[in-house]
Amino acid sequence: MSELLDFFKIVTPTIVVLLVVYVMLKGFIKHSSKQIDYMRSEQQLIKLRMDADGKSNTEKISLPLKFQAYERMSMFLERINPPNLLTRVMKSKISVGTLHSLLLATIRDEYEHNMSQQLYISDTSWELVKAAKEDVVRLVNSTVSKFKSDEDASKFAQSIITNGFSNNSNPIDMALAALKDDIRNNFS
Repeated sequence: MSELLDFFKIVTPTIVVLLVVYVMLKGFIKHSSKQIDYMRSEQQLIKLRMDADGKSNTEKISLPLKFQAYERMSMFLERINPPNLLTRVMKSKISVGTLHSLLLATIRDEYEHNMSQQLYISDTSWELVKAAKEDVVRLVNSTVSKFKSDEDASKFAQSIITNGFSNNSNPIDMALAALKDDIRNNFS
C-alpha cells in the first residue's frame, strides 16, 4: 500500500502539471488562432486597398492616354480629309504625278504616326478610322487615273474635292461620329 501511495504522490502532481499545461496550451492555441485570423483579415484588407489604389493609379495614367488617343485620331481624320489635305500639300505649279505622290505619302506618314493610338480606342472606331483612310486613298487613286501625270495639279485637286465624299456616306464623318460616341458612352 505504501508503494501505491508513493505512486500516487508522484503521478498526482504530474497529472496536475499536465492538466495545467493542457489548459494553458489550449488557451494559447485559441488566442493564436484568433491572431492568425485577424492577421489574415488585415492582409485581405491591405490587398484590397492595394488593388483599389492600383486601379486608381492605372486609371489616372490610362485615362489621359485614352483621351489623347481619341484627340489624335480626330486630328488624323481632319488632316486626311481631302480639302484639308490638299490645302496643306498643294503647291503652285506642281504636276499631277507629284501631287499624287505627295498626297499618298502624307496620308501614309500621318497614319503611321498615329497607328499606336489603336491601343486606346475601341476596335469599332479603329476599324472606321482605317476604312476612312483607305477610302481617301481610293478617292485619290481613282481620281488620278483621269489625268496625265505631267498635267497641272490644280484640276486634279479640284476634281478630288468635287468628286469627293457625299455627306451621307463620308467615311471621315462616320469615323469622327464613332469616336465621339465612344467618348460619350465610355467617359461621361
